[in-house]
Amino acid sequence: MTDKTSPAARHRQKALSQKEVTNIAAAGPNQAYRMLQLKLREDKQALKSKQSIQAKIELKRVLVDHYDEWIDATLSAGKGDQDNLLTTMMLWHIDIGNFGRALDVAEYAMKHNLKMPDAHQRTLATVVAEEIADTAKKLATSSEIDDEQIAQVLRASTITAEADMPDQVRAKLSRQVGELTETTNPMFALENFQNALRFDANSGVKGSIKRLEKQLKDADLKPEDEAPEVQLLESEQTALEETQPNSSETSDDTSS
Repeated sequence: MTDKTSPAARHRQKALSQKEVTNIAAAGPNQAYRMLQLKLREDKQALKSKQSIQAKIELKRVLVDHYDEWIDATLSAGKGDQDNLLTTMMLWHIDIGNFGRALDVAEYAMKHNLKMPDAHQRTLATVVAEEIADTAKKLATSSEIDDEQIAQVLRASTITAEADMPDQVRAKLSRQVGELTETTNPMFALENFQNALRFDANSGVKGSIKRLEKQLKDADLKPEDEAPEVQLLESEQTALEETQPNSSETSDDTSS
């Protein structure tokens, strides 16, 4: 099942959301937050009505616009109050592949030790690492990931590096970083695969480690390293040819 919402309908929905944001902003901070919480409740019901994961993702692309001004205002104010709406938006932005926006929220949330909503048993850093890794894997599998998203996956690995989380989750993110960088930076990718293996022996990276180790070992045999041997072989071949009689001269001698 896919999202059958037409582009025109999406445009109308986006325009309505922008109007609602204007009304919310005029209501004052406390009332605005209550209105956004009610809107979030409605949006979650709309998402539950869809069975398709892809349809949910496409709907979230539209719905997140409702909350952009609140996110900007919250990050700018920097008060650090517990905010389930903010952390929910962080998750939604990860889901739609907007990693940069999600990690802006994540850095703020981690700085102020915000918690995930009660429905989530994982810590915020664990959620960031695991959800970024899972979404990046889906995008990479379908060849839909771009350079900016790859850069943000590396950013996620950096900002969660010191956070406490299950070893399997850290290994999952390290493996994903390795897979995304092995063609452009094989040494860096190998380090991440080795890190994944260190945290989880069943992380599925042993084959990748062997392949990259061989690739990097073979790359050490540079052309200039082989040049003396090549020159020696060429000189030996020349000397051999000079010691052999010319075939045409031998033929002339025989005929005379």
